[in-house]
Amino acid sequence: MPRRYEITFENATVVAASDLVTIIGGSGKFCQIIRAWWGPTGNTLATAQNLATRCRILPATFTVGSGGSAATPRPLDGGDAAATFTARFGDTTKASTSGTARIVDQNGRHVYNGYEWQPEEGPFVLPTDGFVFELIDAALQGTVKLSGGIEVDEFG
Repeated sequence: MPRRYEITFENATVVAASDLVTIIGGSGKFCQIIRAWWGPTGNTLATAQNLATRCRILPATFTVGSGGSAATPRPLDGGDAAATFTARFGDTTKASTSGTARIVDQNGRHVYNGYEWQPEEGPFVLPTDGFVFELIDAALQGTVKLSGGIEVDEFG
């Protein structure tokens, strides 16, 4: 039976393309992405604009981005053990792979409406893979503050 975890970010100021959340596969286990989301936050209304978001699986030799921070996956069942996979958020230098990245969702949303992706059958992240939930806009208008995250089931 899988264990469900959540990796979230709150009131993050985004000004350009960035990796909102990255998952690095854990040894001997695999993950399934259940949901990804972001929404506007903060006391200042963001400039009206569309934001482009993409979710990708990065196989082969996967290199995490930089400029962000380590994130701790939080178990949604308080009795579950710590996750085997690791996570990051807010990387301004984007993750890369020596293989061919597989796009599992790419969409644009108006900043006021937010973004929600909940696939019927979420993609799997193998132990050697990475998953990146990213903002792909090169330049945003004004200050944009977002909160969001991803939900992940870990198997094995």
